[in-house]
Amino acid sequence: MRPSELRRMYELEDSYWWFVGRRRLVRRLIERFAPPRDTLRILDAGCGTGGTLSHLEGMGELWGCDVASEALEMCGQRGFERLKEAPVQEMGFPDEHFDVVISCDVLEHIPDDEAGMAEMTRVLAPGGICVLTVPAHQWLWSEHDEALDHLRRYEPRPFRDLVEGAGLRIELFSKAVAIAMPAILASVAYRRLLEAMRGKDNGPKQTALFRLPGPLNWMLVRLLDIEAWLMRYISLPIGASIVAVARKPEQ
Repeated sequence: MRPSELRRMYELEDSYWWFVGRRRLVRRLIERFAPPRDTLRILDAGCGTGGTLSHLEGMGELWGCDVASEALEMCGQRGFERLKEAPVQEMGFPDEHFDVVISCDVLEHIPDDEAGMAEMTRVLAPGGICVLTVPAHQWLWSEHDEALDHLRRYEPRPFRDLVEGAGLRIELFSKAVAIAMPAILASVAYRRLLEAMRGKDNGPKQTALFRLPGPLNWMLVRLLDIEAWLMRYISLPIGASIVAVARKPEQ
């Protein structure tokens, strides 16, 4: 990810609704599905600037791995020390070392996402879980994806095949961030209309991240909390993201 976007993420992720809601969902999923251990070893594979790690404090022994040294420096500013600079597909940790591996919006950055999944599975202990999120639907591709250096968005069936192909057993699979779909669809349609009228803009790409008024931001976080609660009972049929929890078999 570009350094400018890393800095923007670092500045926004403690309050911006998308990041806050995702972190709260990840914590709930770990509480629900993590194997019973006295002390969990938790790895954030592609930890970025450390926002997710900061929300998991108190859950166990926290580790972070990222390919960007700038991101790891920001993790260090948050007080984290168990950090490793390496690509997700070649992390180099010992086999079966972690009880939980998190990968939030990372696989879409990796040219060989099968290698990334295989490596996360390798470092995961039997009975342990992977908590994964990825952007959904290639037809939602936008300037936001280009600014974040995404290589793809995922359709549900191929993403499920990717996870199961690594040898993991899926225990939760759902769309997520359904509340953002109307705004995302409107933004994509508007961008494509402008391109049709003016031609493709070859200037610097911009993400869709910007500060919202406090009450609106708070409301969106609460709506994501409702989505997380619903996932205990159903798989959401629509959403801008896909979330999966997958377990490594004991045998």
